[in-house]
Amino acid sequence: MLDFFQQRFSYIHQLNLSWISHLTKDDSDIPWDIKVAISQLINAQHIAVCGILDLEIESDLNDVLPEMHWDSLERDNYKQWMNVFLQFNQGLQDNIEWLTPLLFKSLHETAQYIGQLKLLVAQHGMEELDETLLRVD
Repeated sequence: MLDFFQQRFSYIHQLNLSWISHLTKDDSDIPWDIKVAISQLINAQHIAVCGILDLEIESDLNDVLPEMHWDSLERDNYKQWMNVFLQFNQGLQDNIEWLTPLLFKSLHETAQYIGQLKLLVAQHGMEELDETLLRVD
């Protein structure tokens, strides 16, 4: 079961990096509401993974993150998610029944934030990300 989630979180990571790259590829101003949406996408993942690993949460859901840190914060979140899967796959953590609902919740929230981001990009008449060309490691 954890392999299923690890694959999904790897895909989400690549999708988030693609969105970040897409939105920051030129020097044009990113509308405020899109900055909020990307920040919420990153912050929600940070809050979820910190809750699972019992780490200090460093940002609130509605904190607007500087664009220059989006990529590194996304990568940090992904490393933490891989720590979750490593710990549970190696048996360092017992009783994973409580983890499954939290992973589903995080996937659901991520889908909502990506949907919101897509809607905002369309409302601003910006070029949309072609997710069919997404590279997945």
